[in-house]
Amino acid sequence: MIFRRACSVAAIFCAALILSGCYVISNNVPAGSGPINDDRLVGTWQGLDSDDGEPDDVYLHFQKPEPDKPLRIVWVEDKEYQIYELSTMAIGRKNAFAAKLIGPKEAKDKDMPDGYFLGFYEFKGNEAVFRLLDSQKVGELIGRGVVKGIKPPGKYDFATLTGSPDELARFLASPEAAAALVEEPARLRRLTPIVEK
Repeated sequence: MIFRRACSVAAIFCAALILSGCYVISNNVPAGSGPINDDRLVGTWQGLDSDDGEPDDVYLHFQKPEPDKPLRIVWVEDKEYQIYELSTMAIGRKNAFAAKLIGPKEAKDKDMPDGYFLGFYEFKGNEAVFRLLDSQKVGELIGRGVVKGIKPPGKYDFATLTGSPDELARFLASPEAAAALVEEPARLRRLTPIVEK
């Protein structure tokens, strides 16, 4: 149950519930081209239910605290909130991200591994689609020597990538990484600001 909760924290970042298995943590941020901040993400987004696409009660506020620092995400659901640091980068023709939980202190308990969640995102109109790497699929690649890391010990555990930033970027650009994404993406819809008349 503890690891399922840790997995759900990762999924909540993408405004989704537990999908299948758990996710991948990296010791390093992948090297990539492009800005450290993707300004297209800045603003408030609402999570969409993975089954029917209806709005969920999860809100993500992407903030840009400083031009040369990573974005900050404040995830809010009811009375709960979590804060992530989000680095974005271009890897090949894809938008990639590395997100790290930074607060509050209660959320960073001993069961949450320290590291960066890795994945890809794209925009479709007023929606953003996020896909994380799946730990079981990446664990198989680690076992075959395709990428450096530590295999997940169990079904609901994290895989840990240990390669350098350049090695991580090469992996993320590979067809193996594209095939190691979770089956079901998480979707967010940009909220239109309310304009007072």
